[in-house]
Amino acid sequence: MEWNEGDLVWFDPGLGHPLPGEIQEVHRAAQVIIVQAVINGKPQTFTLSLGEGNLQARQDLGSTGVDDMTQLSDLHEASLLWNLRLRYDRGLIYTFAGSILIAVNPYKMFPDSYGLEVAKQYAGRPLGSLPPHLFAIGAAAHAALPSPQVVVISGESGAGKTESTKLVMQYLAAVVPGGGSASAVITEQILEAAPLLEAFGNARTARNDNSSRFGKYLEVYFKQGAIVGAKITQYLLEKSRIVTQAPGERNYHVFYELLGGLTEAERTKYGLLEAEKYFYLNQGGSDCAPGRVDWESLQGAMQVLGVSENEREGIVRVLASVLHLGNVYFHRRQLRHGQEGVEVGSDAEIKWTGHLLQISSEGLMRALTTRITEARAERLHTPLSIDQALDMRDAFAKALYSGLFSWLVSRINSIVHKGGTHDAQRISILDIFGFEDLAENSFEQLCINYANENLHLYFNKHVFKLEQAEYARERLEWTPLRGKTTSR
Repeated sequence: MEWNEGDLVWFDPGLGHPLPGEIQEVHRAAQVIIVQAVINGKPQTFTLSLGEGNLQARQDLGSTGVDDMTQLSDLHEASLLWNLRLRYDRGLIYTFAGSILIAVNPYKMFPDSYGLEVAKQYAGRPLGSLPPHLFAIGAAAHAALPSPQVVVISGESGAGKTESTKLVMQYLAAVVPGGGSASAVITEQILEAAPLLEAFGNARTARNDNSSRFGKYLEVYFKQGAIVGAKITQYLLEKSRIVTQAPGERNYHVFYELLGGLTEAERTKYGLLEAEKYFYLNQGGSDCAPGRVDWESLQGAMQVLGVSENEREGIVRVLASVLHLGNVYFHRRQLRHGQEGVEVGSDAEIKWTGHLLQISSEGLMRALTTRITEARAERLHTPLSIDQALDMRDAFAKALYSGLFSWLVSRINSIVHKGGTHDAQRISILDIFGFEDLAENSFEQLCINYANENLHLYFNKHVFKLEQAEYARERLEWTPLRGKTTSR
């Protein structure tokens, strides 16, 4: 190919990946060309041999790129990323790839982009007839009823999955025809469930201030066009976060909201102090500043969902007992017959935990310091070491909190899922963790990554394999796509 000044090209200056550039000079006698590329905001020039094979013509995408990546003539990773970059730099965070929507998290709000008027613009419009937007995905799912629809929202931590889930639900609530006051109440309850679950299931991580630490599958039911109910299924709550956090990270939001929102009298009632005083909250070294406003919003959401005053009291008791439990520590203790065991070194915390859970503090001490083995009619009490006692304490705290979270999801479902939905139309929204690779990975990361691998396998099957099967049936000529797989 003959190159000229001003030609747009892809070239690799030895970085191992192509860069977008523009030819500045062509020296045919010397068989070299000068290419300019912008790297980290600064123009840089590179001298390349005319005979080098790493030079390819580049499509002119203008200043805003293309709405749909299927319109790209350069189909490789670099061109996809370049298109996303061009659009992001112009404040265009959404891009189609066929029926798939790619969202780049801007880490700031665009309130004018998600109002009722915008939602109405997308209602009933075919996918691709308007600029890329989350509302376009919601509209496509709604238009495809009565067959069941699922919106799958996946991506790495911090990609904006939680906000995207809320926006799709916000769209459905805004555009479906009204079904009377009952439908309006259910819709409000479904929307209020999101911040409630966020408080108990989201936390600050090194990459995201509001990271979902559980997977959520939300089914929204429709009859005669109106929302008549919903059902939430939760997966893989990150239990380890309850008792330990990495540097710069925090425990679940609700603990900080609790301590910031209770009055002085209420804190005295539950024996609570500042967040920095609790082992389960201060390990990450992150800002522990809570917010009273967040606690008040949480109480408002519980009221909308019909959580009674007694139930809210029980929630506070469990949360406070987890904090007290985390401050329980142990001393070595010499037992009879030369055995060594442990004893609780923080009686006050044990008494508070027993009082809040309405169980015997003596029985709790025994449960944390000994292991009971039953064999026929015998009961053997084996003393634990300090490490074993700490593990027992943490296991109890994790069981308390995860049990509370499961109850909360069930309680929400009892309000928004009234039954009688077996013949209802359904749109489901899946919000699940992205792939994780931490400095120290645990069984939780294995489960998260395994779930994601299966999700991507399902995605690839439907997007690529079924599409290619249709090509084969219609006897079209194409180059088969063979993606990587972990299956044998």
